[in-house]
Amino acid sequence: MFKEFHYQARGHGHLRDGTPVQDRTNYLSRGGVQVLCLADGAGSATHSQFGAQAVVDEGCVVLVEQFAEYAASNDGIQVKVDLLGRLAAKVAAVAERHNVSPDDLASTFLCVAVSGDRFLGAHVGDGVVGYLKHGDLRVISGPDNAEFANQTTFVTSARALESMRLFRGSLGGVSGFILMSDGSGDSLYDPRTGELAGACSKLIDAVGTAPGRQSKNSDYKKRLRRLVNVTIRNATKDDCSIGILGRQAAQ
Repeated sequence: MFKEFHYQARGHGHLRDGTPVQDRTNYLSRGGVQVLCLADGAGSATHSQFGAQAVVDEGCVVLVEQFAEYAASNDGIQVKVDLLGRLAAKVAAVAERHNVSPDDLASTFLCVAVSGDRFLGAHVGDGVVGYLKHGDLRVISGPDNAEFANQTTFVTSARALESMRLFRGSLGGVSGFILMSDGSGDSLYDPRTGELAGACSKLIDAVGTAPGRQSKNSDYKKRLRRLVNVTIRNATKDDCSIGILGRQAAQ
C-alpha cells in the first residue's frame, strides 16, 4: 500500500500575465489498484488546462480498469495504442464541448499505477518520472524535448504514439515514485546529468512515513503544499506540479 501526495501550483509568470494554472494532477484508488497522473498543459494552447484535466481524469480511470490486462500483456505497442486512444477520445469529447480543436487542449501526460507486486506507467512529453529503489534514486523516464528545451510532444501531437514511453516492473525494493512537470523539474531535476535531486528521496520518504489518515488537509500534505508554493515555485516562472507515491511502512 502506498500513500499519495499530488498538487499543482500556479507559476509566477502565469500570475503576472493572468494565465490560469495549466498543470493538473489526479489520484484514484480502487479495487487494489492505485493510480497517480500528472499533465502539463501547453502554454501555446488556448484551452490546455481543460486538456490536462481530461487526461489525468481519464488516465486514472483507464489504469484502474485495465491494470491487470496492461501489466500482463506481451504487446506493449497495443497497450500504448489502447491507452493513448482512450486519452485522445476524452480530449476530443472535451474539445467538442468547448467548440474548439483538440489541439487547443494540448498537454503532456505522466502516470504511474501500482497493484500487488507490480507497477506500470506511461509518459508523453516533458517532465520526469522517477523512483526510489533499494535506496537509490533513479529516473524511469526523462523529458522528451526533441532538439529544444521549450519543445515537446503532447497527447494530441501527431507523433504521440511514437513518443509515448511505457514502463512496467516489479515493486520489489521500491520505496516510492515521483512525477513532476518541467516547472518542478527546474528545482528537482538536473537536465545536464539526467539525475533527480536528492530532495526527491526525502519527499518520497515523507509521504510514505506520514502518520495518520490520508486526507487533503493532513499536516504532512499542508507542509508539502507549502514547500511547492514557496521553495519549488520560486525557482521558475512556470506552473509547478508534482505527484508522489510513498510505500507505507509495514505495521
